[in-house]
Amino acid sequence: MPKLDAVLNPQALKVVAPLLAVPGAGRAVCFDADGTIWRGDVGEDLLRFLVAEDRLPAHPGERDLYRRYEHLHEVDPPAAYAFAVEAMAGLEEARLQGWCREFYAQRFAGRLFPFTRPLLEAFCAAGYVVWLVSASPRWIVEAGAAALGVDHVIAVDAELEAGRLTPRVRRPVPAGPGKVELLKQRGIAPVFAAGNGALDLPMLEYAAARLVVAPWDDPGNALVEAGLERGWPVQRG
Repeated sequence: MPKLDAVLNPQALKVVAPLLAVPGAGRAVCFDADGTIWRGDVGEDLLRFLVAEDRLPAHPGERDLYRRYEHLHEVDPPAAYAFAVEAMAGLEEARLQGWCREFYAQRFAGRLFPFTRPLLEAFCAAGYVVWLVSASPRWIVEAGAAALGVDHVIAVDAELEAGRLTPRVRRPVPAGPGKVELLKQRGIAPVFAAGNGALDLPMLEYAAARLVVAPWDDPGNALVEAGLERGWPVQRG
């Protein structure tokens, strides 16, 4: 496992090192998932997969479903994230969990950023509690979290009936201010947070220390710009 100074730049190390030098004592550190700990959007890729494989019982044969998601995302991203889970209504949760474990292992396990596993393991070893806070569907985020040894996830969720998903998505959606609201509901005040997009800004502002993960393919990223204005450390993904 590489040392942190081999995978984090000096700016990032300056923020992380003091936290790792003291006992975590069960305090929370929070990470966005998509674009922050792995490349790509696991929720969008999962939705495309379920549509392509015609595995959505509430939308049989609806090949344009992902296009509907994209159009909604252009005007209201949190509503789009809820729509992605609403579309899964009728799926047996146990079956979805199995699909998600397989999907993550095949398509996302190799997309981790170089710093991801060393940083998460360092926080855990120091006694911090790691949370993934994501606007992707809970089941796929939990699959990724389990592969990383992370036990705590906040993600888009739905009510269940008889072991199956319903279209009743739990609110708020963990995007933008919704991330902070859901953390506060759990009594969590993170000592550190990391994110990569504008909808992570409230969570990073809420945390005592923060790290911006800058995507190479999005030079005009609003969170990067906000982070630079505030003097926050920026780590390339």
